[in-house]
Amino acid sequence: MLRSIRQLLLPFAAAALLAGCHDNPAPDKDNKPAAPVGNTDLRDAIQKPINKAKGVDDQIENEKKKQDKQIQDAGG
Repeated sequence: MLRSIRQLLLPFAAAALLAGCHDNPAPDKDNKPAAPVGNTDLRDAIQKPINKAKGVDDQIENEKKKQDKQIQDAGG
């Protein structure tokens, strides 16, 4: 009985050890993501409101800076 268990486990243990020895090459640091190919309408439709929101965020920040400067100049 013990011998038959060893005969079953030995190939599985060897396969596990060999699988662990597989050498995966490290990714190149110079590789850049591939440029999008084909139709980019969906990506552009998603990016448009994001870019608009970023522009509004910048505008709000500029207005806040102006208001803070006015408050500071007024002695506050």
